[in-house]
Parts: sequence; structure tokens; C-alpha cells
Amino acid sequence: MTTSLSIYLSIHVLIGVIGIAASYMTLMWLFKRELPVRSLKVSSFIAFVAYVTAWITGGFYYVVYYGSNVKPGIKEGPTPWVHLVIMEVKEHIFLFLPILAFVVLLVIWLKGGKLQENKRLRNALALVALITLIIAVSMALGGLVISGAAR
Repeated sequence: MTTSLSIYLSIHVLIGVIGIAASYMTLMWLFKRELPVRSLKVSSFIAFVAYVTAWITGGFYYVVYYGSNVKPGIKEGPTPWVHLVIMEVKEHIFLFLPILAFVVLLVIWLKGGKLQENKRLRNALALVALITLIIAVSMALGGLVISGAAR
């Protein structure tokens, strides 16, 4: 693997972790008695940008290197199911992350001032933020399993 691909892969992982942290902060702030709308705007924006960036860097790595170099080794190794199940799931479910993060971002930016008194909207938004967080953590754990199978 070239140095630039190693950097891309590292950026993919680090940005994904930043997205997870930002999604977690957004979710936790939605449970505060007094909503910190400015902090919610910042964390939701960071989560959205992080997931889009992870999408781009991960996709670049997959197309340029993983598909022709890593995937065959996993499929021929002792755990071919790792690619067949986990990577296939990651490839399709990850598509929801930027979209869900954008929904959270949009609601916070457009309705942030009304979230304090509108409990139904706040709870619905917290549910979307929780689903986003669960998917993001699942993607990270799947990446760990894939990395282990590639060795």
C-alpha cells in the first residue's frame, strides 16, 4: 500500500471516529433540560461533514486498493464471510449515515429554537440521532473485523 493510500485510510478512520463523537454529543445534548442550540448546531454539522468525508475517503480507498488487493485475500482466507457479510452490509448501510446526519442537522438548524418546548419533535430527533449513532458505531466495529480478516 502506498503512503497516500495509508493516509487516506487513516483519515477515513479518524474522521469516522470524529463523526461518532459528534453524533454522541448531539444525542446527549438533546437530553439536557436546557438545550444548548449553538452546541447542537456545531456537533450536528461536524457529524454530517465527518460522515460525508469518511464516505469519500473510504470509497476512494475501496475503489483504488481494497477491491483488487484486500478483498481477494479475505475471500480466499479462513474467513471469507467477513467480506461477504460485513463489507457488503457496510457498503449499503453506510449510505444512510450522511442522509440521517443531514436530517438531524437540518432539523436543528431550522427548528433549533422550537426544540426546547416541542418535546415530540425533540424526542423524534433524538431517535434519529440514536439510529445514526448506532449505525456509525456498527460501521466502525465492522471495519475492525474487516481489518482483522485482512491480516
